[in-house]
Amino acid sequence: MWCHAYCMVEKEVQMKKRMAVCFLIMIFAALSFIIPRTCFAQSSFPMSGKIDYSLASWYGPNFHGKLTASGQIFDMHSFTCAHKKYPFGTWLKITNIMNDKTTFCMVNDRGPLKPMRELDLSYAAAKMLDMITLGTCVVRIEYLGMDVKYLKAIGDFFKDRPFVKSLQHKRK
Repeated sequence: MWCHAYCMVEKEVQMKKRMAVCFLIMIFAALSFIIPRTCFAQSSFPMSGKIDYSLASWYGPNFHGKLTASGQIFDMHSFTCAHKKYPFGTWLKITNIMNDKTTFCMVNDRGPLKPMRELDLSYAAAKMLDMITLGTCVVRIEYLGMDVKYLKAIGDFFKDRPFVKSLQHKRK
């Protein structure tokens, strides 16, 4: 009986810690719009293991079957996402802070369009995180690397396009 009570208290403590982290992230996000700051843009993209925390939302039926910013057709049942900065073909591990559920998805679109949000998940990814009902949640984003096959496919797609050929210089 003592162990059961201890486990229940431990779960409550973990939940309160998660709620505190979510609250702090939301406060930080709100303050970031009020306090002016210098831009420290990175010239290269992060290496494996980079971790961010952000407010995420999901999108699905209204965009299903339409073109994404990468040129792919959006499938709300695939594990993809839209991010403002990560390059197309980047694999991310997304964890819902409130319930510790995790999914993996690939960046194939730009967004979200709402301020204070960094990530828009496909319906399938959002369902895995159990965030469909709420619509948004605070997530941990872990950079896993680039999908080489994806980058090759994009290169092959643009290789024979007229506007790309016009940019290429012919050697004499």
